[in-house]
Amino acid sequence: MTADVDSGVRDLLAEVTGRPELRELAAGTGLFGPPVDLDSLTGTLLLRRVRDRWGVDVADEDANLDALATIGTLVAFVADRVRP
Repeated sequence: MTADVDSGVRDLLAEVTGRPELRELAAGTGLFGPPVDLDSLTGTLLLRRVRDRWGVDVADEDANLDALATIGTLVAFVADRVRP
């Protein structure tokens, strides 16, 4: 399941940013710093797409939004909550 979520999160990230090269970044790459540089609007769009695809509301479940620290933390957060 984690591999599917990883691929899916990367696809969503590429779609909401319009930057397909982001699919290839390391799991430890930060989402709000370089090279991704998400802003609040794009971050919100990403979270909405995650909720629509997997039914996981990151903003509702993670008050500090620690799940958005890196690509890997977001993937792990979603994968832990996806029902098989």
